[in-house]
Amino acid sequence: MNPRCYLMFFCCVVMAAFLHADDIASFPRKQALAADPASSLLVADRFDQPVQNRLGGYRCTFQRSPSFASALRVSDPRRGDSGHSMRIKATKADAGFCGYWIHFFDMHALKPTYFDARAYTHLSFWVRGERGGESFNIRLSDENWIAKEDSELLGPVDQFLDGGVTQAWQEVIVPLRSTHIDCSHFAGLTLEFATVGEFTVHVEDVAFKSNVDQMIPASTATKPQPQRPQPTAPPRTLWLWSTQTLLGSTQRWHELFDFCKAHNVGQIWLQLPYKVERTEPSKVSATAPEASPSDRITVLMKPELRSFIAKAHSQNIRIHALDGAPEHCLTQNHDIPLGVVDAVLQFNSRANEQEKFDGVHFDNEPYLLLGWHSPSRREQILREYLELNAECQRRVREGSNMQFGVDIPFWWQATDKNTGESNAAVEFNGVRKAASFHCIDMLDNVGVMNYRDRADGADGIIAHGRALMEYGQRQRGASIFMGVETFREVDRPVWFLVGLPREKFQRALTLTPLLADQSLIEGHRVRTMDDGENIHVGIEIAHALSDQQRAAAERSLRLLASQFYWLMDDAEKEKSRRAKAESMIDSDAQWRTFARRDLAEDGETPRMRGFVTKSVMPSKVTFADNSIVDFDEQTSAAENYFRDFECFGGLAIHFYETYRSLCETPSADKVTAKTKTGN
Repeated sequence: MNPRCYLMFFCCVVMAAFLHADDIASFPRKQALAADPASSLLVADRFDQPVQNRLGGYRCTFQRSPSFASALRVSDPRRGDSGHSMRIKATKADAGFCGYWIHFFDMHALKPTYFDARAYTHLSFWVRGERGGESFNIRLSDENWIAKEDSELLGPVDQFLDGGVTQAWQEVIVPLRSTHIDCSHFAGLTLEFATVGEFTVHVEDVAFKSNVDQMIPASTATKPQPQRPQPTAPPRTLWLWSTQTLLGSTQRWHELFDFCKAHNVGQIWLQLPYKVERTEPSKVSATAPEASPSDRITVLMKPELRSFIAKAHSQNIRIHALDGAPEHCLTQNHDIPLGVVDAVLQFNSRANEQEKFDGVHFDNEPYLLLGWHSPSRREQILREYLELNAECQRRVREGSNMQFGVDIPFWWQATDKNTGESNAAVEFNGVRKAASFHCIDMLDNVGVMNYRDRADGADGIIAHGRALMEYGQRQRGASIFMGVETFREVDRPVWFLVGLPREKFQRALTLTPLLADQSLIEGHRVRTMDDGENIHVGIEIAHALSDQQRAAAERSLRLLASQFYWLMDDAEKEKSRRAKAESMIDSDAQWRTFARRDLAEDGETPRMRGFVTKSVMPSKVTFADNSIVDFDEQTSAAENYFRDFECFGGLAIHFYETYRSLCETPSADKVTAKTKTGN
């Protein structure tokens, strides 16, 4: 994704499924394993599966900056001669918190069924430390604790393990009947790292026991089976936006191609340099495509592009023309992306075989439009977006051997709690389903913006990508690329006007369609904040406003106010809504700091209550603060899982310059950066 648009994408992810693991897409569910009254032992989690355990439960790290934790299934060390342990790395700072939880129920089920553990007297798990002496607290939860997003503290691990954690595997045995936990609705185990320091522990074989002396057998290798060829992970893809800078220096070409060779990159989505010559509104759209708009799109630097593509092909690297903007999704603006497709087709028609683009790739993100917040307008936006994609695909297939694809977020098929449907539900070609599934059905490829810095767990790359891969495998549709982020967005101040209740805000969007179709207001990027009851609208501003910048910001806010705030209630309700926003900011990792800043009265617009906060990019979204060792471990684990799907196109990395910086930065510097930013 274009870094110019990143933060808005990030906020929309927050809106749909961003900070809470319980907003993950509706995966095929594992049935919970019921307790066998005749059995004195139930091994609930051996970490052989990357997402869910035998009871259908998910696992995940938790943290608050500047403390953080990461977890990964590893095959060494492990108790037996097969299987995995869970490696948990935690850095506990003076402030914040971190740890790891394991559930014993499916938190994504419409009606979660908690585990009935009354037949068992103890919970046990095996642990070993990297150095020995590692310290963490043991906590348990039941349905009531889960409702409070908390757990009961039982005590430090040393209380249950004579001599504490060592470098040898040891069994931790936790009595259940001496706790206040409702074992008929047992929910989870939490390991909380509360002592300042850095810790690495391995955990395996989480089990319930009614006979405390019964030993949990270590995993043993099964009888050797005929080996089928193990699929290898496909070459990786890079997004690259700084095309004109790149094309201006052949030295940069060589550096790029050397980097691609060293890091198994076989494809580049390259921003197409072009200009638009548009003198009047176009009538060309995906639904009325008979007039050709290609004469309004002029590809720039054609000789350099041809030479660059030929050189890339000599290095076995495919090049797709990349472009995108939220407004391009709308029918009235379809002439630009359709013109880009036609211009690339025309470019290829006049080039030698080695000089031709291999595809067209669009990063048109419709959820950045303000109208996305209205369910009715959202569906129309999505329908126009899909009509555009279908027409682009038709032109590419009929006019070339190229591929056509688009970027989609991982959360579109997740359930919107306000509508009960998926976040991107839309009827298209007579079928109603998430727009992500429509794209997989009809396009050559999709790039999934699966932006997390961990592979395993409820909030990991595998969990967020699994439903899309399984759908693609069933449908035999598009190739699916799993995208990861290496870009770090700086904190951005946002000036909000106190918002409206959700229903009133959606009504205002319906009555102001021109504003609803924008992602920018007079050059300012529009931002929204949903506090659970109200939707606040504002704009990004500079860190320190000059008089001229402040005047421009006030003009943009007054335009927003004129469109929305005639529906505002009395001043007292404004006060309570601002207090609600302040309360949410205090507990939400995406926002930091709160300061009241009202919009002054100007004679036409009355004084309006507002506030300024900083938008923060949580560390878990990007690998920018990770070491290259951690990046390689996590992405390799994701690739190892996805490569068994025939539709897996490979890992896609956003974007070239930041990924290169990650590869070239010493790991020690990344550890320091991670400690400073946290999640």
